[in-house]
Amino acid sequence: MKIAPLTDEDRVSVRVLELACIKEYVEECMKRSWDEFDLDVRQKLGASASGSFGHYRDSGLSFVAKEGDQVIGFIFAQIINWIDGIEKVVWVENIGVDPEFRRMGIGYMLLRHLAEEGVKQGAQLVHSSISPDNISSLLLHKKMNFLAEDRKIAYLDLSTFV
Repeated sequence: MKIAPLTDEDRVSVRVLELACIKEYVEECMKRSWDEFDLDVRQKLGASASGSFGHYRDSGLSFVAKEGDQVIGFIFAQIINWIDGIEKVVWVENIGVDPEFRRMGIGYMLLRHLAEEGVKQGAQLVHSSISPDNISSLLLHKKMNFLAEDRKIAYLDLSTFV
């Protein structure tokens, strides 16, 4: 398994995987039917949507996990110049792993790689939205030492990141 920067060649595979992860979240955590959402709305969801993909590809902070040529995970992120009184914050838009490859540390590796790259770009903090009912996401963020208990926003102070 390798982690690589997001490229145009990854677009279709990442889009399919991101929509599958969003659908899973909608149905399992939100207890709503995916079919409730109009096709036009579904096409706009996610960082891999046509209006967003290029921005995240060019951010230098969006990555894919690959097993051979197969995309098995992704993380979309960018630097935000100012959030909550802090300059240069890495904003995590979305992270997902193919269900067949979960519980293998891939999400952790993606998030850790992102934090390392954020440090290189001068970021002070990683800011990630998590749903309190998404236990897997909450546990992942806690494993990375994010301040995430009972919060919808999780923070990782990069000044203490090793």
